[in-house]
Amino acid sequence: MKIERLSSIIQWARGKSFSSRPPNSLSKQIVRRVFFLSSIGILSLATAMTLGLATSVERVKRKLERVNIQAARTTDLFILNIQSDLIATSASLSATHDPDAVLRNMLARNASLLDIFLVKPNGEIIVQQSRVGRPKYSQTQFNALKLLEDRNQNLDFGEVKMGEIYFANQFPQLDMAIAVTDDIGLPTATLWVSVDLNRLWNKIIDIKAGKDGYAFLVTEKGQIIAFRNRQLQDPEILLQDRIGRSGLDIARSGFNFYRGLGGEWVVAIAQRLEIIPSWFVVVEQPAREFLTPLLLVAAIWLGILLVAIAIVYGIINFTRKRIVIPLGLLREAVGRLSSGDWEYRFEIPNTDELGELATSFQRMAGQLRDTFATLEHNNAKMQVLNDALSQSERKLTQFLEAVPVGLFVVDAQGKPYYANQKAKELLGKGVDSEASAENLVEVYQAYIAGTDRLYPNENQPILRALGGEVSNTEDMEIHARDRRIPIEIWGTPIYNLEGEVSYAIAVFQDITERKKAEAERQRFTEQLRELNIAYERFVPEQFLQLLDKTSIIDVHLGDAVQKEMSVLFADIRNFTTLSERMTPEDNFKFINAYLSRMEPAIVENGGFIDKYVGDGIMALFSGSADDAIKGGISMLRKLKKYNKTRTRPDRPPIHIGIGINTGSLMLGTVGGSQRMDSTVISDTVNLASRLETLTKHYNVALLITHQMFLKLANTQHYDIRLIDRVLVKGKSEQISIFEVFDADPDDLRAAKKAMKTNFERAVLLYHLGLFAEASELFQHCLQIHTDDGAAQFYLEQCQNKII
Repeated sequence: MKIERLSSIIQWARGKSFSSRPPNSLSKQIVRRVFFLSSIGILSLATAMTLGLATSVERVKRKLERVNIQAARTTDLFILNIQSDLIATSASLSATHDPDAVLRNMLARNASLLDIFLVKPNGEIIVQQSRVGRPKYSQTQFNALKLLEDRNQNLDFGEVKMGEIYFANQFPQLDMAIAVTDDIGLPTATLWVSVDLNRLWNKIIDIKAGKDGYAFLVTEKGQIIAFRNRQLQDPEILLQDRIGRSGLDIARSGFNFYRGLGGEWVVAIAQRLEIIPSWFVVVEQPAREFLTPLLLVAAIWLGILLVAIAIVYGIINFTRKRIVIPLGLLREAVGRLSSGDWEYRFEIPNTDELGELATSFQRMAGQLRDTFATLEHNNAKMQVLNDALSQSERKLTQFLEAVPVGLFVVDAQGKPYYANQKAKELLGKGVDSEASAENLVEVYQAYIAGTDRLYPNENQPILRALGGEVSNTEDMEIHARDRRIPIEIWGTPIYNLEGEVSYAIAVFQDITERKKAEAERQRFTEQLRELNIAYERFVPEQFLQLLDKTSIIDVHLGDAVQKEMSVLFADIRNFTTLSERMTPEDNFKFINAYLSRMEPAIVENGGFIDKYVGDGIMALFSGSADDAIKGGISMLRKLKKYNKTRTRPDRPPIHIGIGINTGSLMLGTVGGSQRMDSTVISDTVNLASRLETLTKHYNVALLITHQMFLKLANTQHYDIRLIDRVLVKGKSEQISIFEVFDADPDDLRAAKKAMKTNFERAVLLYHLGLFAEASELFQHCLQIHTDDGAAQFYLEQCQNKII
């Protein structure tokens, strides 16, 4: 562009653009200019008057249009309000059992309604509501009313039918009807209303156009509905008979000029109503209201023109002497310079600005001579640079169009500047001139992913880039061509040399496939999680943790680990007898009900169930020995609550025995290539199982070994007493076993605590062979509480020994 301008300057300097026609004489110029200025004056007056008239007419037209719109809106809102009420009442009637109350409410809330009828399809009145003072119509009187032209016509669902205008004492009225349907949309009745248009009349006559202008309503047939002179509201009086044109003629003509209903000349416009297309709103304003200001403006312009002509004549005479002649000399000098005569000199005797201009012009001529020589040289260089720049721009455009991601650029004001081909494909359009920073998301349909909510402007990466921020997001999607395209977008600012943001660039790509892959991965992860939860029901998570495995798939046959753990065995007493009284199905329900109450007691105390053996439970505790003791006590207490639900003869209370031991054991997997199971191998396990069996022998609920007793943090926290020293199968040494009776009934527990010392002394006497002395102490224990099973066991043993 700069090169072209330089070329033009050089060509002008060489005389290619200079006209060499000789100047006309100054006298001819003056005559021509006076004639020209006079013509301009006349044309100016005509133009001023024309513009004034056109402006006034346009102003009046706009005013009339505003009044017309106001009147049309008032009428439309009036009719629409009644139609809405009809539709709402029709819906209420479809669902109510008290139609009389619904019609009373409708009459109370809409003051324009005179009569309301709910009529069966055969014309029979169901309910009638009327204003105070209005007659109650009999069926015969109702049949004689002119509600609509065809009372039996079929009304579509939700359709409001309107009749023709009729008058009662010069007051216009209108009938409307709507179908009332049942639940499946079949018509069951018709809701008829008689509308008093007097309120609409009051609103229309209050609308003014200018000082004395007015609005009125007329039907397409010419019937005047609402006019300030009620005498014209007569079925026999038509608008076309009064003014020679109908409302349709006025509406088609646009801006009208005629003698109006008031008898004087008016300007008028008309508009067809949207709600009732057969009605027109006509607005008339007296012509005198806008002609008077127009004539006043024309008179002022005429006076101004005469003064301007006098001033122009004086200016022309002065200009000829002080400007035209000196400019003729300058013109000749310019002609010489344009032809290449850089040495031409001239003089102007004036000492004013023209004299200074002549001196400066001659000085400038010398400078131009040197400058144009330099410009010719630079012109060739700039042409080469321009060609290189154009080629670089083409290459850059080709590169941007070829990149496989969308590229979108906005200027500093947020207006779209560039979009490559991929961006057009993803957005469904290219640069939209109507788009701006405020409506960018609406124009390009950018939404929050997975919703129908437009993406917030404050989070838009490209708009954040205009603030100098680099950002990206993956929660946006484009709604284009009936598709939802999720995109990942990066926004980056582009700075000018002054460090200001001049553009913002957004790079984005379609991540539909990535979203699908992520959804598939999430679905697979969820399935895997559910599968792991299912596996945990068969292989406890704690078992995997003890084997140092993260998943069941990491477990292999033969995996094992040695741990210091506590083992708990529990079994139902006399389960065989109980099960014989139940069906197989009831057996399973009973066992599951029992086990489901025992499992939380174990888990809540840090243990996990290794396996179920029929009605028996084997649980492991990897924590302290106290966890296992607390777990056993909790089981017994939950069993006590469960037994409160078993009070029927066919559902007797149940009793269990629990044995707990602690020590080193091997935990791992055993089996074959097709089936393997988790197991625990150790004398510790065998001894715990043996203790559970001994609970039946000693008539107690919970037994522990001395190893367990010694590893308790504080034995004073529990109620424990020595039960016996036994020789376990496979062992050469006896072990001490203890009863934990924290879960016993409160009275039995108190008795055992009170007699603990006597009981343990009696057990020692029993092992020393002093059966008589031991028998006395056991009898004393039973005197305190007869339900002490262990004391009863030893008493019987002592009596057998004494005999």
